[in-house]
Amino acid sequence: MQHISIGSDKSANSELAPKKVLIVEDDPDLLEMVQLFLEEEGFVVETAENGKDALEQAIVNRPSVVLLDMTLPIIDGYGVAAGLHKVYGDHLPVLMMTADGRAVEKAGRIGAIGCLSKPFELEDLVDAVRAALER
Repeated sequence: MQHISIGSDKSANSELAPKKVLIVEDDPDLLEMVQLFLEEEGFVVETAENGKDALEQAIVNRPSVVLLDMTLPIIDGYGVAAGLHKVYGDHLPVLMMTADGRAVEKAGRIGAIGCLSKPFELEDLVDAVRAALER
């Protein structure tokens, strides 16, 4: 009976644990702004300014959702998305961020669950992250 109680406590704790967001963005000003805003909303935030660092972080410490810019140094957004998919399959939601006018098309190509066209409202970002976490 004690074992069942411990299992119940673990699942309750995991539901209450803050959700981790990995932001992958090479624009340091945008990265900082999005990070601060999401932290104010109660999310745990990790950041990466290039695709190589993003993949390394996501593999070592799995995020709950990834906000992914497409134009990145070292490994672009397509490479990051492919690497995440190889490791996690469809079990890690990715939200694409891009200034490109073909955002929806690109999001479909990388298997993202949604996209945010830059510039975006921070409230829309939070809504998109929350929706991704509810999937």
